[in-house]
Amino acid sequence: MRRAAPIATVLLAVACSRPTVLGGHNLRHPWTIAHVLRVADVSEPDHLNPYLSEMDISYDIASLVYSYLVVSDARGHLIGDLAQTVPTLANGGISRDGRTYVYHLRHGVRWQDGKRFTAADVIASWQAVMNPHNDTFEREGYDRVASIVARGPYTIVVRLRTRYPPFVSRFFAPLQEGAKPILPAHLLGENGRFEGDRLARHPIGTGPFELVRWVRGDRMDFRRFTGYFRGTPHLHRIELRFMADQATIANALATHRIDLIVHPQTALLPQYRAIAGVTVAQAAWNAQDSIVIDAGRPALASRRVRRALAASVPYARILRAVTRGVDRPAHNSLPPTAIGYVRLPARRFDPAQAAALLARAGWRRSAGGTRRRDGRALALTVVTIAGESNFARIALLWQAALRAIGVDLRIKTYPYRTIFAPHGPIYSGRYDLALYGDTLNWDPNVYDYLGCDRAYPHGQNIFRFCDPALDALERAGLRSDDPAVRAPIYAAASRAIWRDVPYIALYDRRRLIVRSSDLRNYRPNPTSTPWWNAWQWDI
Repeated sequence: MRRAAPIATVLLAVACSRPTVLGGHNLRHPWTIAHVLRVADVSEPDHLNPYLSEMDISYDIASLVYSYLVVSDARGHLIGDLAQTVPTLANGGISRDGRTYVYHLRHGVRWQDGKRFTAADVIASWQAVMNPHNDTFEREGYDRVASIVARGPYTIVVRLRTRYPPFVSRFFAPLQEGAKPILPAHLLGENGRFEGDRLARHPIGTGPFELVRWVRGDRMDFRRFTGYFRGTPHLHRIELRFMADQATIANALATHRIDLIVHPQTALLPQYRAIAGVTVAQAAWNAQDSIVIDAGRPALASRRVRRALAASVPYARILRAVTRGVDRPAHNSLPPTAIGYVRLPARRFDPAQAAALLARAGWRRSAGGTRRRDGRALALTVVTIAGESNFARIALLWQAALRAIGVDLRIKTYPYRTIFAPHGPIYSGRYDLALYGDTLNWDPNVYDYLGCDRAYPHGQNIFRFCDPALDALERAGLRSDDPAVRAPIYAAASRAIWRDVPYIALYDRRRLIVRSSDLRNYRPNPTSTPWWNAWQWDI
């Protein structure tokens, strides 16, 4: 069998070639297939029911096949999708008591099997989220609904048990983790039950593309849905290919067998930039990579220790050596699109301060150099995702910095599906520290994540963090739907989070875009489901 050329050789050969273009209105390189987008990722979905998967690639596929009530555009503004408009206080879509939401749905929308989309589909989708027989991931917001009724075929009236201002940003909106599209009522069982889970094998949506085939371990093929309600997509087909690793994907890009990388790696930036006919760019992203802290551990319950850990991180070196300047220093726990966002001083590497804080917390260096208190060494374990080279390099840099101030850090990796599983180390509480990335919530309220009474499984507080003063601020922010009232509350709450360090935001992510220069209208938004305008793409 002929051996593949080393990636550097292929990249050099391609970079030295002179691209040619076709004449006429649409200029293309000769390797480009007109109106066919070839995409690659290392991840293959576990299944295709978007309510049951936590994988990023599942969110991407859902945004091709399905639609939502509201979405974000590339500038971070909420716009209607299956809803004609976004409900607000100003347009009467939200009642003054904050408990009633009215969605006016688009007319003339069809499912990909020809059935008509109506309000019944929204109701059935909510029932699917809440059906206890369905192992749905993340019910936050949906569980606040007291009733949901149709007022004719194109109007939905949702009544909440209590006021809940984040509702619009969570209810069938793809803005953060746990994003859920609208499913077809005619393919769901009674009360939205996933009978045989047909949608896990072959989804039927109202989105711009239909799934044609799934060759497991190899590829997925999509064709444009000519009945798409925004207009016929410009692309005729999308080919999503699954490849072994990022180096293989970069090689495929260099040889022009693909046009777009789903999740390019900053470590390969020099290679990407050397390829002729490829554009490398960045876009805003409401995401951070963070070090999560289990404040329930005796050593980590101390705010001084948590602040010491924050001061021990070599932030500038990480940005320079690991993310290669793509990502930016974090200035808040909130995304810039959130109401109440204020630009706080970025954390900085200060080993002297870290050492002083540890000493004040009673952790003093022993003769061997390790810090000890009451005869016990300060030894911690950080868990992270196996195969993620950036996280591995960050963990090693931090390990060396901690060793210099007398803290032992052990690094332990888990497969992606294991580390975030209910029985995995994070949700089962078997960790000291965890290193991973997350898309931040659109709404600034984080009570479900940091509330004293929201410890998992009653909420998403896997930090085991508790601060009654922060709880009071977070609850106060839920008493009004007026952004002007809420903004100063969350400005104060985010300052408290920055001070008390329930986790350490390493940096704000920037979305790295590596694509063929022939691909047009590719404008990802800053959310967990960035492919909001796939019907406008073309190549």
